[in-house]
Amino acid sequence: MILLDVDGPLHPWAANPKPDRYRLFEIKAGWRRRLRVWLDPDHGRQLRQLAQDTGAELAWATTWLHRANTEIGPRLGLPPLKVIEFHDATGWKYPAVARYAYERPLVWFDDDFGLHASRREEFVHKRRRLTTALIHVDPATGISAQHLAEARKAFSGHL
Repeated sequence: MILLDVDGPLHPWAANPKPDRYRLFEIKAGWRRRLRVWLDPDHGRQLRQLAQDTGAELAWATTWLHRANTEIGPRLGLPPLKVIEFHDATGWKYPAVARYAYERPLVWFDDDFGLHASRREEFVHKRRRLTTALIHVDPATGISAQHLAEARKAFSGHL
Protein backbone atom coordinates (compact mmCIF):
# COMPACT_ATOMS: atom_id res chain seq x y z
CA MET A 1 0.00 0.00 0.00
CA ILE A 2 1.11 3.56 -0.73
CA LEU A 3 -1.11 5.96 1.19
CA LEU A 4 -1.31 9.61 0.20
CA ASP A 5 -2.32 12.65 2.20
CA VAL A 6 -3.04 15.78 0.16
CA ASP A 7 -2.33 18.80 2.37
CA GLY A 8 1.38 18.79 3.16
CA PRO A 9 2.73 15.99 0.95
CA LEU A 10 1.06 16.90 -2.36
CA HIS A 11 0.00 20.48 -1.56
CA PRO A 12 2.91 22.09 0.35
CA TRP A 13 0.68 24.66 2.03
CA ALA A 14 3.50 26.00 4.24
CA ALA A 15 6.01 26.64 1.42
CA ASN A 16 6.97 30.28 1.00
CA PRO A 17 7.75 30.86 -1.78
CA LYS A 18 6.15 27.92 -3.57
CA PRO A 19 8.63 25.67 -5.40
CA ASP A 20 9.04 26.39 -9.12
CA ARG A 21 7.76 23.02 -10.25
CA TYR A 22 4.38 23.52 -8.52
CA ARG A 23 1.34 25.00 -10.25
CA LEU A 24 -1.53 26.87 -8.65
CA PHE A 25 -5.02 25.40 -8.98
CA GLU A 26 -8.17 27.06 -7.71
CA ILE A 27 -10.72 24.53 -6.56
CA LYS A 28 -14.32 25.46 -5.97
CA ALA A 29 -15.16 24.76 -2.33
CA GLY A 30 -18.63 26.22 -2.18
CA TRP A 31 -20.92 28.65 -3.90
CA ARG A 32 -18.46 31.58 -3.63
CA ARG A 33 -15.39 30.08 -1.97
CA ARG A 34 -12.33 28.78 -3.79
CA LEU A 35 -9.32 26.94 -2.36
CA ARG A 36 -5.86 27.72 -3.67
CA VAL A 37 -3.92 24.47 -4.00
CA TRP A 38 -0.34 24.12 -5.20
CA LEU A 39 0.47 20.82 -6.91
CA ASP A 40 3.45 19.37 -8.76
CA PRO A 41 1.94 17.75 -11.88
CA ASP A 42 4.91 15.34 -12.05
CA HIS A 43 3.97 13.75 -8.71
CA GLY A 44 1.32 11.65 -10.43
CA ARG A 45 3.83 10.06 -12.77
CA GLN A 46 6.32 9.53 -9.93
CA LEU A 47 3.72 7.90 -7.67
CA ARG A 48 2.36 5.68 -10.45
CA GLN A 49 5.93 4.55 -11.19
CA LEU A 50 6.58 3.86 -7.49
CA ALA A 51 3.41 1.76 -7.32
CA GLN A 52 4.30 -0.13 -10.51
CA ASP A 53 7.89 -0.79 -9.43
CA THR A 54 6.90 -2.02 -5.96
CA GLY A 55 3.63 -3.77 -6.80
CA ALA A 56 1.88 -1.54 -4.27
CA GLU A 57 -1.62 -0.10 -4.45
CA LEU A 58 -2.05 3.67 -4.28
CA ALA A 59 -4.85 4.92 -2.00
CA TRP A 60 -5.95 8.21 -0.45
CA ALA A 61 -5.55 8.72 3.30
CA THR A 62 -6.66 12.34 3.43
CA THR A 63 -9.38 14.49 4.91
CA TRP A 64 -10.20 15.38 1.30
CA LEU A 65 -11.76 11.90 1.21
CA HIS A 66 -13.52 11.30 -2.15
CA ARG A 67 -12.86 14.85 -3.34
CA ALA A 68 -9.23 13.77 -3.72
CA ASN A 69 -10.38 11.67 -6.70
CA THR A 70 -12.30 14.51 -8.33
CA GLU A 71 -10.13 17.52 -7.48
CA ILE A 72 -6.54 16.35 -6.87
CA GLY A 73 -5.96 13.07 -8.72
CA PRO A 74 -6.97 14.35 -12.17
CA ARG A 75 -4.64 17.34 -11.81
CA LEU A 76 -1.77 14.94 -11.11
CA GLY A 77 -2.69 12.40 -13.76
CA LEU A 78 -3.70 9.79 -11.18
CA PRO A 79 -6.51 7.34 -11.86
CA PRO A 80 -9.35 7.13 -9.32
CA LEU A 81 -7.92 5.62 -6.13
CA LYS A 82 -9.54 3.89 -3.20
CA VAL A 83 -10.34 6.26 -0.34
CA ILE A 84 -9.84 5.39 3.31
CA GLU A 85 -12.73 6.89 5.25
CA PHE A 86 -12.12 8.08 8.81
CA HIS A 87 -14.80 7.69 11.46
CA ASP A 88 -12.76 7.65 14.71
CA ALA A 89 -12.08 11.23 15.79
CA THR A 90 -9.99 10.12 18.80
CA GLY A 91 -7.57 7.98 16.81
CA TRP A 92 -7.00 10.33 13.89
CA LYS A 93 -6.44 8.21 10.76
CA TYR A 94 -4.76 5.24 12.41
CA PRO A 95 -7.77 2.96 13.09
CA ALA A 96 -9.14 3.30 9.56
CA VAL A 97 -5.71 2.79 7.98
CA ALA A 98 -5.11 -0.27 10.18
CA ARG A 99 -8.39 -1.81 8.99
CA TYR A 100 -7.76 -0.95 5.33
CA ALA A 101 -4.09 -1.97 5.13
CA TYR A 102 -4.56 -4.96 7.44
CA GLU A 103 -1.61 -7.28 6.77
CA ARG A 104 -0.19 -5.56 3.70
CA PRO A 105 3.14 -3.72 3.55
CA LEU A 106 2.57 0.00 3.91
CA VAL A 107 4.26 3.27 3.00
CA TRP A 108 2.33 6.34 4.10
CA PHE A 109 3.12 9.95 3.12
CA ASP A 110 1.69 12.47 5.61
CA ASP A 111 2.69 15.64 7.43
CA ASP A 112 0.78 15.00 10.69
CA PHE A 113 2.34 11.90 12.25
CA GLY A 114 3.04 14.00 15.36
CA LEU A 115 -0.68 13.98 16.18
CA HIS A 116 -1.94 11.28 18.58
CA ALA A 117 1.52 9.95 19.40
CA SER A 118 0.23 7.08 21.55
CA ARG A 119 -2.09 5.91 18.76
CA ARG A 120 0.82 6.12 16.29
CA GLU A 121 3.03 3.99 18.53
CA GLU A 122 0.21 1.45 18.98
CA PHE A 123 -0.35 1.36 15.21
CA VAL A 124 3.36 0.80 14.47
CA HIS A 125 3.69 -1.78 17.26
CA LYS A 126 0.77 -3.86 15.95
CA ARG A 127 2.37 -3.82 12.48
CA ARG A 128 5.91 -4.56 13.72
CA ARG A 129 6.19 -7.73 11.59
CA LEU A 130 5.13 -5.86 8.44
CA THR A 131 6.80 -3.17 6.39
CA THR A 132 5.33 0.01 7.87
CA ALA A 133 7.02 3.22 6.81
CA LEU A 134 5.42 6.42 8.05
CA ILE A 135 7.18 8.97 5.87
CA HIS A 136 6.87 12.44 7.30
CA VAL A 137 6.66 15.10 4.60
CA ASP A 138 7.34 18.69 5.60
CA PRO A 139 4.38 20.85 4.48
CA ALA A 140 6.91 23.48 3.43
CA THR A 141 8.49 21.18 0.82
CA GLY A 142 6.01 18.50 -0.28
CA ILE A 143 7.05 15.06 -1.50
CA SER A 144 10.62 15.04 -2.80
CA ALA A 145 12.88 12.56 -4.55
CA GLN A 146 14.28 11.72 -1.09
CA HIS A 147 10.81 10.71 0.15
CA LEU A 148 10.25 8.51 -2.89
CA ALA A 149 13.66 6.88 -2.38
CA GLU A 150 12.77 6.23 1.27
CA ALA A 151 9.56 4.51 0.11
CA ARG A 152 11.47 2.31 -2.34
CA LYS A 153 13.95 1.39 0.38
CA ALA A 154 11.12 0.47 2.76
CA PHE A 155 9.48 -1.82 0.20
CA SER A 156 12.81 -3.49 -0.50
CA GLY A 157 13.04 -4.40 3.20
CA HIS A 158 15.98 -2.17 4.02
CA LEU A 159 14.36 0.54 6.14
